[in-house]
Amino acid sequence: MCVPPAGAPLIGRLGGGGKGAVGDAVYLHDAVAVRNEFLFRPPARVARFIVSRLADERDAPIAFLFFDIVVTMVPAFVALFAIAPPSHLLGAAYVATFDALYLQRFILAMHYSTHRRLLKRRDGLVAAFFNRVNILLLAPLFGVPCGVYWLHHIVMHHVDSNEIRKDLSSTEGYRRDSVTHWLLYWIRFTVGSWVELPWYAFARRRYALCAGVIAGLTASVCAFLRLYMVNPTAAIWTLAVPYVVSSVAMMLGNWSQHAFVKVDDDGGRDDYRSSVTVLNHPDQQRTFNDGFHALHHVNSRLHWSEFPGAFVEKLAEHGANDAVVFSGVHFMDVGVNLFLGRYGHLADRYVNVGQPKRTREELIAMLKERVQPVKVKTKTS
Repeated sequence: MCVPPAGAPLIGRLGGGGKGAVGDAVYLHDAVAVRNEFLFRPPARVARFIVSRLADERDAPIAFLFFDIVVTMVPAFVALFAIAPPSHLLGAAYVATFDALYLQRFILAMHYSTHRRLLKRRDGLVAAFFNRVNILLLAPLFGVPCGVYWLHHIVMHHVDSNEIRKDLSSTEGYRRDSVTHWLLYWIRFTVGSWVELPWYAFARRRYALCAGVIAGLTASVCAFLRLYMVNPTAAIWTLAVPYVVSSVAMMLGNWSQHAFVKVDDDGGRDDYRSSVTVLNHPDQQRTFNDGFHALHHVNSRLHWSEFPGAFVEKLAEHGANDAVVFSGVHFMDVGVNLFLGRYGHLADRYVNVGQPKRTREELIAMLKERVQPVKVKTKTS
């Protein structure tokens, strides 16, 4: 049995807690782990200037990551268009290298810097512009169309909270252990969001948002076509391929985050029962504590650095609401193991923090039940 790191709080035990299903004690390593969100710090003078402009100094890792991307990935992006003759090999190396280094980190940095502004308001229009650089200029480097993230994530996903027929990225209508269902889910997002997102805003009379997302999508297409005319090979590898890669990553991530869903008989929903929590995995230190997803839906304004402490404080709520909590796996692991039917593997990594006690067989049955499509009840007059 591994010795827990100093200062890591005890949060529960592996297993369902029932007969024969009480495993090792689980400590929250994430509370004391060394952060790994950015690759290198800017020069000291630059770092001090950046930190002085931040609305919250705890967001220095986000700002430093953006700096890393600007000084490494942007020059490589430009170089691909300048190299003659065009090279598919270099294009593939570009995608593989920078996605491995940055994609996971950037998606979550963009995520949290969209929920909470990065720079101080007092810097006026300059701050307002740079607070949008993440979704306007950096996001397209990773295949996320210009300006669409705000509408998709903040306005839609957190308001409608994965509810079927409301949230366009809802997982509820699909069987979450089915590769076929996930492919349908991914295709709908990859193709359909170009029409569905503007319509979502328009139908809710959010006309400015509708116009903004149409402008962003149009700008993304125009930029691709213009760059394709300059260098087709480079345009494909810098814009088209990243769009496919990021759509797979983001949709598999969201699928896994909302894989286990329990809806009340009256249609009521609870964030603890519709979101998965994953702990004690190295990805936590690269993704700004993204594993505390239920807590993020409970309070989307909570700072990412506060999640471990808040999780310990709200253990009772996780238990009372029968939340699904895993240790030693991250979201992609959850999705892949569901596709492979490895419920036993997930059950062995389930953490009981106060949920109803279950045997291993009962725990597996519960997990299988929660991945089934949610049936929408039709209202009778």
